[in-house]
Amino acid sequence: MICIALTGIAGPVLRDLLARRIRTVEIRSPSNFIAMLNLQPGESLFLTEHSPLDIVPGTNGLIARAEATQIITHRLIHSAEDIYEEREAQAARVQLRLMGVGRVRRISSSYQMGSPLMLEVDQVRYCDAR
Repeated sequence: MICIALTGIAGPVLRDLLARRIRTVEIRSPSNFIAMLNLQPGESLFLTEHSPLDIVPGTNGLIARAEATQIITHRLIHSAEDIYEEREAQAARVQLRLMGVGRVRRISSSYQMGSPLMLEVDQVRYCDAR
C-alpha cells in the first residue's frame, strides 16, 4: 500500500498508539506539516522514529489511518516593559487509528523539502518473521 510518511515521531508516541490503537498527535516539524497539508481523512500514513534521509527498504514503523485532520494556529504573546511581541506558529493535528505494523518495501518518491515522502509499505503479520 502507498502511504505518506510521518518521520521523526517520538518513541513514546508510537508505543502509545500501539497500546491504545487511536491517538491524536500535533505535528510541528516542517516536513511532516507539509505532508499533512493535503492529507484527507481515510488516507494511510507510515509513522517512524527515523529521519526522512534514513528511511530505506526494510525500515519498520506503524501504519495508521487518518480519521480527522485540522490545521491550527498558536499565538504566542511576549511582553516586557517596552516591548510587546506577538508571534504565530501553525501546526497540524491528526487523529490516527492504528492499522498495524509495517515495513517499507520501496520509496515511491525521493525526499525533497516541500513535498511529502511517499512510501510503498507492506503490513507485517506476526507469521511473517524475518
